[in-house]
Amino acid sequence: MRNRLQKGIALSLFLSVFSSCGYKGGEEARIGSTAPHFQYQDINTRRGSLQDLKGKVVLLRFWANWCPYCKFEMPRIDRFYRLLGHKGFEVIAVNVGDSLGIVETVGAEMNLHFPLILDPDGKLAKTYGVKGIPTNFLIDRQGIIREILIGEFFTEDRILDDLLKPYFSKAS
Repeated sequence: MRNRLQKGIALSLFLSVFSSCGYKGGEEARIGSTAPHFQYQDINTRRGSLQDLKGKVVLLRFWANWCPYCKFEMPRIDRFYRLLGHKGFEVIAVNVGDSLGIVETVGAEMNLHFPLILDPDGKLAKTYGVKGIPTNFLIDRQGIIREILIGEFFTEDRILDDLLKPYFSKAS
């Protein structure tokens, strides 16, 4: 019992430290489960769905303009997207709560190449159980959630490279 309590306290501390941009969501998505299906239209009006991406490795990223970590990591993620996109790496960046104008501006300023989609009311974030911004879900080629990364995580290329190595012969 004491060990379980210690693990619970450690998890709570982890979430509070790494979700410092603080968004409260719904139920928690689980590693090893099928990623919840959704359809989307990106800010350039291209339509798609998570189902369309089966066979690809997907980084599903929930972010917001007011979160400094989110914006700091986006160019790094974009470099990997451009490097590995032809090998089946897809990034979908879901903005939670900002307007189309803000998301368009951020995308243009950072010269981002991956799809940016809007989640103005946080409905998709709630579906995935997002507890903090940024939150990243790594989804394998079969549509299974393999990693859930909450908070500032991609501080160095090496971290993203290590995360993707098992899915690609060489990530960098």
